[in-house]
Amino acid sequence: MFCRKFDFDLARTLTSGQVFRWREVSVASQGSTFSGWIGANRAEVTQQGQQVTVRGVSAEHVSHFFALDSDLKEIARQIDVDPVIHAALQRYRGLRIIRQDPWECTASFILSSFNNILRLTGMIETLSLRFGDQGVFPRPEALAKVSERVLRNCGLGFRAPYLKTAAQAVASGSAPLEDCRRLEDDELRRSLCKIPGVGEKVVECILLFAYGRAAAFPVDVWIGRSMRAWYFRNRKVTDRQLREFARKHFGPYCGWAQQYLYCTARSGTNE
Repeated sequence: MFCRKFDFDLARTLTSGQVFRWREVSVASQGSTFSGWIGANRAEVTQQGQQVTVRGVSAEHVSHFFALDSDLKEIARQIDVDPVIHAALQRYRGLRIIRQDPWECTASFILSSFNNILRLTGMIETLSLRFGDQGVFPRPEALAKVSERVLRNCGLGFRAPYLKTAAQAVASGSAPLEDCRRLEDDELRRSLCKIPGVGEKVVECILLFAYGRAAAFPVDVWIGRSMRAWYFRNRKVTDRQLREFARKHFGPYCGWAQQYLYCTARSGTNE
């Protein structure tokens, strides 16, 4: 299956810190190929210029996963409100917000606490190989049965009990991730925060990267440090104040602005 998309950059999207199970498997003079997972399906996606070729999944899955139905030109127009974001939009043109499986997204960002992308990727891959079905990220029912000791031995460290209790909550139905889709943003935020290990930063990641709630604004170390420098002259500002500022400053698509700013903040690092 192939399609043409004039405002989509595969590599920038997949390497922007949203997902952690995609690998670049080949590089050509005019494009590259990535292999990874869309839910329970292994996919291979190639972009050469404006042409995107996909193997392993349907066109509908790809369109939803990469948010190809979102009007990126209009989103960029709305958030292009200052020189900092303007430069980021130019530099990372074609970057899109991915719509992930809610459970995999929740588990991934629980594990992201005090972590770096390389180590986090290794944890997720280990869990998938040991407890997943043929490499699929393990469902909550599977992880709920794994002992905390075994999870620690998978490299999770202090994150092990949080992941286990989160898996138990989702598997038992007390945290119904699929049913939560119908909730408004604030109600969804409150519901997700009942899951062990889901705090203010993680819940914003889940809202944005799993449920496509464009007004979510995750604040991690990179965003916090950079926004304080860019917009507050390094004054003391809480993460909550940064989120409130972002929603007023960038508007209803502030979550998309966050991802462009995040890539700018991390530029030049090896993480």
